[in-house]
Amino acid sequence: MTNIIIFKDQLKICIILLSILLFLGTNHIHAQSRTHIAEKTKASTVLIEIEGAKGQPSQGSGFFIGNGLVATNYHVINGAKVGTVKIVRSNSNTQQKRYPIEGVVATDKEKDLAIVRVIGGVYALPLPLGNSDHVKDGQIVYAVGNPRGFEGTFSSGEISNILPNGTPRIKGKVLQFTAAISRGSSGGAVVNQWGQVIGIVSETRDDGQNLNFAIPVNALKSLMEEIGPVRPFPSESTSHSSKNQLPYLLLLIVMSAAVFGVIWFIPTVKLEKWSTAAWVALAIGNIKTWLTAIARSESFPAGLKAVLDIQAPNRIGHALECDECIFGLVAYGVKFPTYVLFIAFLLGITNLTVKTFELNGFFSTFFVALLIVITEMVLQMLLIGVV
Repeated sequence: MTNIIIFKDQLKICIILLSILLFLGTNHIHAQSRTHIAEKTKASTVLIEIEGAKGQPSQGSGFFIGNGLVATNYHVINGAKVGTVKIVRSNSNTQQKRYPIEGVVATDKEKDLAIVRVIGGVYALPLPLGNSDHVKDGQIVYAVGNPRGFEGTFSSGEISNILPNGTPRIKGKVLQFTAAISRGSSGGAVVNQWGQVIGIVSETRDDGQNLNFAIPVNALKSLMEEIGPVRPFPSESTSHSSKNQLPYLLLLIVMSAAVFGVIWFIPTVKLEKWSTAAWVALAIGNIKTWLTAIARSESFPAGLKAVLDIQAPNRIGHALECDECIFGLVAYGVKFPTYVLFIAFLLGITNLTVKTFELNGFFSTFFVALLIVITEMVLQMLLIGVV
């Protein structure tokens, strides 16, 4: 009987000790999981360095999905002349070899995805691909990439939203997440707690905090089924280029200056005081700036945004003969007179509401509006060349 009691006491002690060991072991495994995921993901992540057609350099991120195959964003390699990849390692003191990109083997412009082939004997384990259909709000995720050129940056966050209709730039389902990224992270992997890729970093919003977006990995899986022979880099120009957009303050100054210069110095407009011309110019300038801000916002319909972004064709003859260019030519042909009519409408409202401002007739109003639009365009082109 005594032996049985002693045995039960020993058994209790063993169970308690085993529970403690299991508890400590579980915490230790959990504490090491992020480190393990970071090391594993970095070993398959690359820094993509691109030289554009005009020699301009740019950087992005990517990750291996197969032997010599790297997934990244379409916009990272679009317009490239040549490109290289460098595998990201934890040890930043180690010199990394750069491997040339032979070309692209699959692209999906609408979903901002591309797969490139790397040559030079490079090898890295492909990252395991998860199932983005199982992703839920609040799920812990990790992003790995090269923001602002800081190689192999590993950040944690969570899925904050799932957008079934995408963003104005990305069509289809998009994952919104909070893990810190920046420019240069594009094309990097977003992985879950098991180290599986569930998304590809594609976009971040500079006008907010932690507004980051990734393309679901299932879209990449579909693209992998379309892998074909190596092709040259795509060289399509984007219509909504920030390089051709003036900041809002400059937009206000340009429009106000154009309006003031025309209505004060053109004898068609009758004004008694320059201060009236200044107030009218500021009012129209503010209206134009606010409408531009609305048109540039992410909530503005993508289709209308594309129409507003259309620029005048460089070669009219080519545009008339090109089936793909004719829509742009027609859209721009409608866009210009519509804008002139809008300015004429504002001038007409001013003519009715401001007693010391006088314009006689529709044709005079339209003529002044046309001069304002032309002056604004000239000033914008001059400033874009400087800025």
